[in-house]
Amino acid sequence: MCTTNPAAATRRKLRESQGRHEKGQFAALAYPEAPAFLERVRDAEGLSARCLEFAALTDARTMEAIGAEWSEVDVEQRLWTIPQERTKAGEPHVVCLSERVLQLLEGQRGLEKRWLFPSSMLDGKPLSNMAMLTLLDRMDAGQRTTVHGLCRATFSTWACETNAARPDVIEACLAHRESDKVKAGYNRAQSAAERRALLAAWAEYLTGNASSNVIPTAQRA
Repeated sequence: MCTTNPAAATRRKLRESQGRHEKGQFAALAYPEAPAFLERVRDAEGLSARCLEFAALTDARTMEAIGAEWSEVDVEQRLWTIPQERTKAGEPHVVCLSERVLQLLEGQRGLEKRWLFPSSMLDGKPLSNMAMLTLLDRMDAGQRTTVHGLCRATFSTWACETNAARPDVIEACLAHRESDKVKAGYNRAQSAAERRALLAAWAEYLTGNASSNVIPTAQRA
């Protein structure tokens, strides 16, 4: 009767626990430390800090975040659609935007017509792919976490260990590719509301509302 593999996320987390120096592994901040760290990020000045918070709230990869365009954002529907040419899976990825993300984006309006996070050099280009790494170094966090680790592995560990959502919903938020295309389409359709609720709970957790770290079971039924 089960339509998904409940061990899928666990299998990946077990691989991640083997050590940060293995191929494909990224140092990541422990999730209990994430709210305090993101508070420091919110207090920091500069576009790199805004972009890092955006990436953390949306579980985005570095290139997806810095390359985000206003044309990809639907504020009314609270969605950010990353086109297939900019995703690792090679297919469009729709991200549900939390209230905090919408507030952050409102602060970015008027800086540049195309890019959410434009280069400070005002040369019509997006933020450098080294900007967020440089920010981590300035915050003395470069040895503790990578951008990828903070924005994706920290979220994944929080979601799995708190049982915040079904494993396939967590994987969908991370845009991990489902090999079965029919099943992938079904899962995306079925998990839309759950993905929105999960990312909203993650945003509330990162902003200090620890009571929001688990989504009610009724929403995961």
